[in-house]
Amino acid sequence: MFASHTQWLNPSIRTTALLVLTVACGLLGSSVAFGQAQSNAADLQGVVRDQSGAVISGATVTARNPATNSSKATTTNEDGAYLIVNLTPGDYEVTVEAANFKKAVLPGVKLTVGQRGDLDVALEVGQVSEVVTVSGATAELVETSKTAVATTIDQQRIDNLPINERNYLSFALTTSTVARDNGRPIGPAPTTGLNFGGQRGRSNLVQVDGADNTDNSVNASRSTVSQEAVQEFQVVSNSFAPEFGRSSGGVVNVVTKSGTNDFHGNVFGFIRDKRFQARNPFAPIAKPDFRRTQYGVTLGGPLDRDRTFFFFAFEQRRRDESGFFTSSVARGLTSSVTIPVIPGLNPIARTFANITPQQATYINTLLAAGTPAAICGARAYAFFASSGGSSGLTGSNPLTSPNDGSGCPAISPVTGPTTPIGSRFILSGAPIPVGTTNAAGQFIAFRPLNDLQKIFPVTDRTTYNSFRLDHMITKNHQFNFRFGYNPSRITGIQVESQNQSLGQNDFSRTGIQKLRDFSAVATWLATLSENAVNEARFNFGERRATFTSQNLDAVASNVSGTAFFGRELFSPVVRTETRYEWTDSLNLVAGTHTFKFGGDIAFVRIPSAVFELNFAGLFNFGGLSATTLNAGFA
Repeated sequence: MFASHTQWLNPSIRTTALLVLTVACGLLGSSVAFGQAQSNAADLQGVVRDQSGAVISGATVTARNPATNSSKATTTNEDGAYLIVNLTPGDYEVTVEAANFKKAVLPGVKLTVGQRGDLDVALEVGQVSEVVTVSGATAELVETSKTAVATTIDQQRIDNLPINERNYLSFALTTSTVARDNGRPIGPAPTTGLNFGGQRGRSNLVQVDGADNTDNSVNASRSTVSQEAVQEFQVVSNSFAPEFGRSSGGVVNVVTKSGTNDFHGNVFGFIRDKRFQARNPFAPIAKPDFRRTQYGVTLGGPLDRDRTFFFFAFEQRRRDESGFFTSSVARGLTSSVTIPVIPGLNPIARTFANITPQQATYINTLLAAGTPAAICGARAYAFFASSGGSSGLTGSNPLTSPNDGSGCPAISPVTGPTTPIGSRFILSGAPIPVGTTNAAGQFIAFRPLNDLQKIFPVTDRTTYNSFRLDHMITKNHQFNFRFGYNPSRITGIQVESQNQSLGQNDFSRTGIQKLRDFSAVATWLATLSENAVNEARFNFGERRATFTSQNLDAVASNVSGTAFFGRELFSPVVRTETRYEWTDSLNLVAGTHTFKFGGDIAFVRIPSAVFELNFAGLFNFGGLSATTLNAGFA
């Protein structure tokens, strides 16, 4: 087997040479097929024998899908073996006929995606007109030639297991070889969220109906389809076939539902609300907003019985929730901290709610030193520390009115959002960085940590639309087409890319993501003979992604272990990625061997993008000792 994949930002005349090289390498590099079937189909093989165990050659084996009445047939070779390839996953009725033997019917043979099932059949001597129904064929088929480490998540699990946000890819975590990706998230560059054998979440390949569904810019899974549109999917952890070799991690093969000869569908809705679920114990307020609704409709059926079928799925997700800023900025505040008499600033000893015990101790230490510089430092520090609330220190303020006989310098204080542009930091004298606009129309980037918003809105408006058409051109030629359009807008996205802890991000540090994801996949399956099946596929995908910061601050600030505020660092990102992909594979059956030849060419274009590499400026504040701050008043 052979598969190639090229990624181009700008197609050129080298395409022709690449195509020729791909086909040539495919023919030269073919080998006996691995024990893994197709990415969106299944194979069925076995041996037909009589009751004595002797093989029967020339027997006709037919696999019919009762839901669509489509069928494929083959005959056994001299060894009594048969192989039917590229069967759509589902329940089949297998019929075996041979001269001088009774016809055997095996109902309810279930085939899953990526499976190569072994089904041996024993015929009884008799007339062909006699029928023997073989019970027990519904048991899980054995895969004796299986080499890949793979697990199938079937429709029963998808329909019945609980899952957060109905993200069905998370069902892969029910397998022992897959873990959750614990890498720190970056808003504009998410991963698949899955860890295969210790590999990164960006090392995986996600396919939908045999077509790549990857955002190559960040190597993550693109938006797929509604959970209601998924029939099943296969999780391949290791030893997958070369055609899936564009991954160093794992492979996820998703198969969507198709219509049948019967109309079927459903209307569904799910809701979670703060009125009937437990309050988040980390919420800094009593009743944080929380409301999540997911609803939709599906419909499938025939357009022309036994020939043309459709399936449509629509789902919307609406979230109105609360993000939390639970840093330790306001912790330790008390109303019993006493500030002593400070000449010219605090005429009597008082208690304040805006000053921590540690700050009070530092002020007392400066006053105890008794030197002019220390007293001036205590006055400046006390005024700054108490300015975050309504009970700040009052009186003759040496910071703005030095003519009180103290000899302390006049330095403009930093007291909050109403600080004028000309203000400077107390100790260094450096000007305050500008960026945002306050209520007075002034541009201010700095603000006291106690003023940071403790709770902020998180919204999600995501829609999944998909339409699938299956058409039987002739008995040996089948065509299917799927189109999807998934728009999305999410606000309040917190990231951990600078090692900040979730819950310590202020609202200003969050991001807004807008997505428009288009996909179109067309597949033509041609049965050329009993021993040759060709599958051709065209895949188009376009992902329009925008990620911006919640505000326009010029810089970001990190206070380790306490608070993270300011502009979201990895923004803005404005990017459109377009994929054109052609795939063709030919399956040949020769005796007990199966050969597969193929090629895969993908053009990934990013014609215009804004991806700022020199992101926002960043101030990191570490654990500087408070005693060194007095140097500014020496």
